Amino acid sequence: MTSRLLPPGFEKAVAILRQSSSVVVFTGAGISAESGIPTFRDGGGLWDQFPVEEFGQWAGLWQTALRRPEELARYLVVRLEPMACARPNAAHRAIAEMEKFAQVTVVTQNIDGLHQEAGSRRVLEIHGCLLRVVWVIDRKLKTELTRSDLAEVAAKVRQLLDAGRISFRHLLSVVRPLFGFGLRGWYRPDVVLFGDAMAEPEWSQAVRAASQCDVVLSVGTSGQVFPAATIPWLAKSRGATWIHVDPKESAGDIWLPARAGEILPALIEEAWGRL
Repeated sequence: MTSRLLPPGFEKAVAILRQSSSVVVFTGAGISAESGIPTFRDGGGLWDQFPVEEFGQWAGLWQTALRRPEELARYLVVRLEPMACARPNAAHRAIAEMEKFAQVTVVTQNIDGLHQEAGSRRVLEIHGCLLRVVWVIDRKLKTELTRSDLAEVAAKVRQLLDAGRISFRHLLSVVRPLFGFGLRGWYRPDVVLFGDAMAEPEWSQAVRAASQCDVVLSVGTSGQVFPAATIPWLAKSRGATWIHVDPKESAGDIWLPARAGEILPALIEEAWGRL
């Protein structure tokens, strides 16, 4: 990104980051969209195709599985295939690079594990992670999945769709790595859906980090999902400067209207790369 294309506020953001010692990076679906994972709320997003009351809540998912397993199978393919193929992009890698220069806590609403894969060491997944499967009764870990595991499940679900009519029993048999019943009861992906409590202790740690940072850098988040959206506001209320990166949605003390994968590497390079 050349200097003439840098958005207004870029130099001010550079100066603030250069002086910071503690940064909370708050990320949403927009950063992972640049890795090929569809967003939920943009035009044509997942909630336009799959109603949130049916696919954004556990009760709705189970009812859909029982009554319309073909529709749930279609949703699983749309969700799992991009997640299986996703890799960290330049924005994820730039955030990981920040750890060389400041104390960084990544607070993410995303469930894709891309921040850890990029090298970030302190990541608080306040909505959980699809790559972890837990027992429903106590959220204890049952299995850690790989992207290859997700790809295999997605391929089997697609085969069912291609074969024609799907029964609940057939669908449950192929998604067994993600959902099922075992010695300790039901197990499912460790993700927070609408109506669920936030993931703990991650949420409490995120609130604490936001209360103590001097800069909050929000990236690719609409600010419409609560209580997650309160994180930047909490940091700002405690005296932190709020820098917001998003091509469309304005927010914060400094808004950088640009793609995260383009602006974040430039921001980190200008703030610290020449020191």
